Amino acid sequence: MGDTLWGTPAIRGIKKALPQVEIDLILQPQWSDLFFGNKNIRRLISYHSQWYRQIIGLPKMLQSRYDHVLIFHANRNISRILPWLRCKSILSHQYPDSIPGIPINQIVRFEKPVHGIMRRLGLLEKIQIPSNGTHMDLFLNDNDQAEAFLFLKKNHMAPKEFIYINAGGSSPYKQWPVDKLISLTKLILQNTPLTIVLGGGPEAVDRVVSIEKQLDKQRVTRATHLSLGINCALIAKARMLISPDSGPMHIGFALKVPTISLFWSTGSQNTIRNELNGSKYCGPLEIDKSLSTVLYGNFKGEKKGYGPGHLHLNPILVSEVLEKVLDFLKMRA
Repeated sequence: MGDTLWGTPAIRGIKKALPQVEIDLILQPQWSDLFFGNKNIRRLISYHSQWYRQIIGLPKMLQSRYDHVLIFHANRNISRILPWLRCKSILSHQYPDSIPGIPINQIVRFEKPVHGIMRRLGLLEKIQIPSNGTHMDLFLNDNDQAEAFLFLKKNHMAPKEFIYINAGGSSPYKQWPVDKLISLTKLILQNTPLTIVLGGGPEAVDRVVSIEKQLDKQRVTRATHLSLGINCALIAKARMLISPDSGPMHIGFALKVPTISLFWSTGSQNTIRNELNGSKYCGPLEIDKSLSTVLYGNFKGEKKGYGPGHLHLNPILVSEVLEKVLDFLKMRA
């Protein structure tokens, strides 16, 4: 989800520089809700990884002849359809081993590591199109906003009077422990008048249900059964968002909702994070500190007090997250 949203500043830059240009976006259908209503895009074309479903989608792709195909993010299986695209050039920032078949001269390289958004903007520079800022775009439709309002009303909640907590994560090592989420939520309820909405993708349903059982159901509810679009609308109406490094975090950035990001340094099975996938290259980019704060540490460990060289041994404590919550509330009181 985050990789998908990272492409929106480049899309906006193209449309700003060349208003007459028509832009099609090929993407996996589960992310379509993020782009409905985006006036910079002519049409969305669903993409699937299975070869037989790619064949079904080819006729729609072959309807147009493109000046450029810009690959913002793709897996190896996209190499099956690239030879079929009617275009003058294909550019990618991913290395050849990521997408076989792309010539070296069509890969935009960077002298040093840069944020994912900047990698996509680098493709624009290659075709002499200036950037139009780095902020991600996310457009909410009226139906999703209405459904989000009704959801809050049904659960006796009000806009800007609740915190949205994302309990999920695309991989197990990105998921902050359930016991810490329960402790944090209890402390928020004790120390503030706010209510809580628990969200996350399909992988988070069981976690959210187990968290909800331990809490005051009059002040806590879950939104995992709602569509992605409605969850985006809920995040937009939240006082703040608490999320590990996963899709909802980027939604918070795009919607300019105060966001507390939890970046893991050591996950389950002692998985140590590659620095290039850390907050510097995958987190907030040019976002005001009043809208973003990052906590970085071990999701599983319990030892505290090591120096910077042993950052992966330091856990993110519930008390640290609560402190950031209270800081945000004071800042925006």
